[in-house]
Amino acid sequence: MSIYDEHLRPLSLEGVNTYPLRSRESKVSTEDFARPVGADATLGDFLDSLPNILAVKSLRELAAQIRRARVLGKPIIWGVGGHVIKTGLAPVVIDLMRRGYVTAIAGNGSVLVHDLEIALVGSTSEDVDATLGSRRGVGGRARAARPAAQKTLAALRRLP
Repeated sequence: MSIYDEHLRPLSLEGVNTYPLRSRESKVSTEDFARPVGADATLGDFLDSLPNILAVKSLRELAAQIRRARVLGKPIIWGVGGHVIKTGLAPVVIDLMRRGYVTAIAGNGSVLVHDLEIALVGSTSEDVDATLGSRRGVGGRARAARPAAQKTLAALRRLP
């Protein structure tokens, strides 16, 4: 008796070609790995210890371009989603704005909702599963948020 039902069969490996692992070109090697930092290390030390590959390389390139734009007096526009706000990073973004590393923010509706909820009640990010389960489909419809969002959008429309 097989553990597979009549519609599910093991894959056949017949015809699959292989090659020696050592012959394959790879993106990461042990020489690229991060280096542990000491207990007294600074944030700069930690960032310097990260490997200059994949996402870290992209992050360093982005940081260099942001610094260059700041020196040249060019606008630095960040595109963000709600997770930036709901995970508590707004104070960091505000600090970067004050220091000239962010000149404008382009965000989606969830940015408005999370920022507004924090401004109104000091918290955000409802437990959607619990809300939908206990109140039959009322997730995302807190009373205070909608009128405040409408007033905010109306005020923005009046700006020149």
